[in-house]
Amino acid sequence: MKKVIKNNYKFILGIIVGLIISVTSVYAIDAYIESNKVTYTNHNKTNVQDAIDELYERSGIHKEKWIDPILNGADPVLKDPLIPVEIKPNGDVYYANLNSEWYNYSEKRWANAVILTDTAGNYSTGAKIDDKNIKGYFVWIPRYQYKVWDLGKYEKTLLVNDLDDDANDPTKDTTLWKLTGVNARIVDIKFGSVEKLPKMNESEAAIDKYYTHPAFTLGDKNLNGIWVGKFETGGSASNVVVRPKEITWRISNLREFFDAGKSFASNLDSHMMKNTEWGAAAYLSHSQYGIGKEVNINNVSEYKTGYSADPSTNQNISPGKSGLSSNEEITKTWNSTVGYLASTTGNISGIYDMSGGSWERMAACMPDIPSESGFTSEEILEQMNLGYIDKYSSESTGTSYKNRILGDATGELGPFYRYVVSDGTSYTHNSWYSDWANFIDKSLPCFIRGGWYKDGSLGGQFNFSRDQITGSSSVTFRIALAPTK
Repeated sequence: MKKVIKNNYKFILGIIVGLIISVTSVYAIDAYIESNKVTYTNHNKTNVQDAIDELYERSGIHKEKWIDPILNGADPVLKDPLIPVEIKPNGDVYYANLNSEWYNYSEKRWANAVILTDTAGNYSTGAKIDDKNIKGYFVWIPRYQYKVWDLGKYEKTLLVNDLDDDANDPTKDTTLWKLTGVNARIVDIKFGSVEKLPKMNESEAAIDKYYTHPAFTLGDKNLNGIWVGKFETGGSASNVVVRPKEITWRISNLREFFDAGKSFASNLDSHMMKNTEWGAAAYLSHSQYGIGKEVNINNVSEYKTGYSADPSTNQNISPGKSGLSSNEEITKTWNSTVGYLASTTGNISGIYDMSGGSWERMAACMPDIPSESGFTSEEILEQMNLGYIDKYSSESTGTSYKNRILGDATGELGPFYRYVVSDGTSYTHNSWYSDWANFIDKSLPCFIRGGWYKDGSLGGQFNFSRDQITGSSSVTFRIALAPTK
């Protein structure tokens, strides 16, 4: 009897020792990996990370999900059918391990997620996801406050000399490209959750004070952040996609784009991107967490998503040099060294097509737009009150920058300049990168952003102009998602 008890003790002791060894091994190896990470192309990699994760799983030890300390609680909100992913520098997509560092905003690696075409697809952590099964790519913009530098109360433009250069007369050497980035600044941003960064009204905003960006309020919802389409919207009304190398969907009125945005992923509160949301992405791109300069233009005349002009084409002129996607001497794909320059992060984790490609119509307009938009006056006001369309003053004119919504990346980009070229044509530009800067008016009551493929130096994430509300061959839209915790 004593022998049986003794053997039982030995058996139990063996189990305990085994568990101790297992636990110690997991933590020891994990500590070793953390101290021996190799960083390249803004991605942390370890050649045994998968083995470590498997050890955690087999040992039964709980490892906390990764949270980025710099975000202060504004980490990505993930709900079905969003799948968190890591995108390799070559564009390959892998199911992210939530227990590892799959995003890091201090390193300018923004969180990415995808929605699958085949939602029943059985992918596990670490698995490569077939690009053909991806319906939409999205990038996380965390909730933040930014330090206000300009309240944007401008009402007029400043006249600059004729654009014709004369080598013998320096006073005529006043091309708009000479003003590139004259007032551009790194936007000072601090992240935080809804609890830590409450909603603010414009009356609370002041120069050199932090202001909660309005993009993180949607109607009566305060958001921890928003997911923004990584690319312009492609496909058609019956098959909407957000993918690279897709021809953008164009020639549709405001209502058709709006309805497509709402139905794309209704459980994630998908919608047509607003002017304020564009502003949030643009400011983050020009912060300490983004590329910190103007993104490269997508100069592909086929209106394809995810391309970047080759530097040799010199896009600091207007019009820029455009080309077909097959001509790699002129343009490069999103998953290349040149391609990264068209991303808001300067690497593959950011948002593309914010310069060139197609113009992007915003859900941002006057309340009394014509019925050709597809909306009745009652319907447009309803959507404005619900927060899905940014509302601007009906008294706006092409230079009513004072009617901006603080944070929408329009009025705050002043002062504004008007150039008159030799044939009498007038151009209006902001003082950041001399991008187009035309405010809406009654004849063209909706905002468009980014410019199109031939705009060269006139395009960019700080470009804004006005457009009709009917279909246009050069105008598309972008989708945003607003899931709550």
